[in-house]
Amino acid sequence: MVCPVKNFQKSERWRTGACYLEDVKAPPEGLDEAALSIAVADRWRIDVESMSYEAVGGGSHHWLLRSAGAGYRFLTVDDLGTKPWLGADHDSAFAGMEAAFGTARMLRASGLDFVVAPIPAADGAVVTRLDGRFSAALFPYVAGRVGIFGEEFGRRDRLELCELWAKLHNATTVVRDVAPRRSFDVPGRADLDDAVRDVDSQWNGGPYSERAREWLAANRDLVTTSLERYDRLAGEVANREFVITHGEPHGGNLIRTEDGLCLIDWDTVALAPPERDLWMLDDGTDAGLQVYTEATGHAIDRSALDFYRLAWLVTDVAAFTTALRRPHTDDGNTAHAWRALGITGESLSSML
Repeated sequence: MVCPVKNFQKSERWRTGACYLEDVKAPPEGLDEAALSIAVADRWRIDVESMSYEAVGGGSHHWLLRSAGAGYRFLTVDDLGTKPWLGADHDSAFAGMEAAFGTARMLRASGLDFVVAPIPAADGAVVTRLDGRFSAALFPYVAGRVGIFGEEFGRRDRLELCELWAKLHNATTVVRDVAPRRSFDVPGRADLDDAVRDVDSQWNGGPYSERAREWLAANRDLVTTSLERYDRLAGEVANREFVITHGEPHGGNLIRTEDGLCLIDWDTVALAPPERDLWMLDDGTDAGLQVYTEATGHAIDRSALDFYRLAWLVTDVAAFTTALRRPHTDDGNTAHAWRALGITGESLSSML
């Protein structure tokens, strides 16, 4: 991990699928920050000298830690109720997090030095439970320049990323028996379907609930049409070969160091078709991904590229709608979710 990073920027190209996320603005409600340093000392045997919240990233919460013996570390805290791709409830989401971070550790140990994997706790755990709702994982501090969410990759970056994804996908045999397997379901689909059915009734979750309901009512046809197209494309790509994928292939998860690119944020790692990692590199031509094809032997499926581009957007619509329909307060995170919901809808409209 590295600090600081720039805010995610708006891309002019809808093909990036960008919902133009900004950084997470505030620590989650209900988390005792004072207890975090105690937890780090207890679980990782690190004496924390200083600890500061870092408003970076689009989902997890991060603190920069400094200790006399270990130097800088990044502590990542996740609200298990906001990780539907990992599990339907807090316990299953934590189990999913363990599997994902364990996979990252195995990939790193196999020689993939670009994988920024968690630092095991004293008991060997790659992630620890703070309470019923929150989990925590500790990561190394990586010095370098962080990319920007939604940025367009230049030719040099595109070639380098094709090589990086090829190395990752070619390591599938290392983790095939332990890695999560990604289904073709939209994470949070049940909540989104319920919201669509309930769109004519008042939402009382918090200050943004009614605005979110009105947005969904005005865009109901767009959302349902997008989901119908998603289901059709899912049927077309279901029989693709599965490889180990990262799942969030945008610039915000890349750090350029003196030794090359590093890849962070591994809670989405899973076995899936290779296009899950490739769609943001797609320039609409076969030549754009030729380096990847030559390195892996995987032919590119354009339907799968379209599927994952669409999947990114409908997943965000589900996440933002659910967050604003549930009980919430007016803070930087919910304000961001409201803004991002509208902009994600614009990207969806551009695709159809």
